[in-house]
Amino acid sequence: MVITHTASGTAFTVLPPANPTGRVVLVWHLLGEPGTPDTMAATLPLHGVDAWRVYPALPVPDTAMAADRYAALVRRAVDEAPDVLAALPDWDGTAVDVVGGSAGGHVALLTATRTAVPVRRIAVVNPAVTLHAVVDASLDQGALHHHEWTDDALAAAEPLDVLAHAPRITAPLLLVRGEHEYPAFRPAQDALVAAVPGARLVEIPDLAHMLVTRVDDVDREVTRWLA
Repeated sequence: MVITHTASGTAFTVLPPANPTGRVVLVWHLLGEPGTPDTMAATLPLHGVDAWRVYPALPVPDTAMAADRYAALVRRAVDEAPDVLAALPDWDGTAVDVVGGSAGGHVALLTATRTAVPVRRIAVVNPAVTLHAVVDASLDQGALHHHEWTDDALAAAEPLDVLAHAPRITAPLLLVRGEHEYPAFRPAQDALVAAVPGARLVEIPDLAHMLVTRVDDVDREVTRWLA
């Protein structure tokens, strides 16, 4: 059974647990593929995790996105996480698990650096870790043709720098990375794993940045981490 709901303007898809529980997993989708709550729920259903799996929507742009727009949507998604949880009648207030891919991974990581949402465990797949990495990857992929690091751009980047806030991440962290991950994302991912005590890095052969290959392997790794 798939449930759809809206809280404070944020749509989200919910997969209910097999047994009654107040446990919740928040799962944010990518800006590429899968790029909606429904498709993320189909790609990473996490059936082996007996919890409410909640897939909030990111405000997905319909055109190539500049760095400032990316920063704004990530900040908004992080700010909306408490409202999504508050709209769940079965959440019992205990710490939640946070999961995400790419931009959704960025949201999950930043959520874990804050105190507004209590976080039990973290699992991110090919995550964005800094806005600088997002810009570099966008330039490499041709999604951006030019970017200038103005004072305003640098100011927008600072709150999105997970490495700068890594000491605030106290929950166990799993980072799943594909063989074909964006080269621009790799250094910050490696630095994050090194900065968070006990963090685990799992490399998956043939996995692209977008979750379109080896998704069963990704689902299995994340399920093991959370179950």
